[in-house]
Amino acid sequence: MRSCGGEGVVLYRNWVGVGAGILLGLIFVAAGLGKLLEQAETLEIFYTLPAAFSTSALAGAVSFWLPIIELIVGLLLVTSVAAKPTVAFSLALIAGFIATNSWLLSQGLGDEPCGCFGIAETMAHFRLVVINSLYFDVGMLGLGLLILIYYPGKFFTFKPWFLARRKTAGDFRDNAGG
Repeated sequence: MRSCGGEGVVLYRNWVGVGAGILLGLIFVAAGLGKLLEQAETLEIFYTLPAAFSTSALAGAVSFWLPIIELIVGLLLVTSVAAKPTVAFSLALIAGFIATNSWLLSQGLGDEPCGCFGIAETMAHFRLVVINSLYFDVGMLGLGLLILIYYPGKFFTFKPWFLARRKTAGDFRDNAGG
């Protein structure tokens, strides 16, 4: 029986990165689709923010573009096209989600619905409130960091993992020797 040594660890790390990418992508797809299917509710969520934090023009722009951006980011992560640049962009989105939810929590709105998944929350018979959404966002941040650390390939690799050439045991021996 042969030991897989370093190759087993590398394959495990690669799958952690790929799995985190698919999971984070599915979260973004669900959130984007849920908001796209109920644009009026999405707009209402952004109008609840005070005038000092958001104008009506900004609320309208965000409620229109955020679901589209979430859907694009999610599809790119699920298909693994440009995974690391996409997750770098998504980390900025997630930081915005965390900032918004933290602010809402500081205003005593922790038990209010966040509407993060739009109509999908109603369809799935669950209600995500601001405090739970904040925990969820921190988990998404962790998934994003796992992708940056463990996803196979260089930062600007645009080829999906499932189209990449599979490494063989010989590849690991060749790389170890030179």
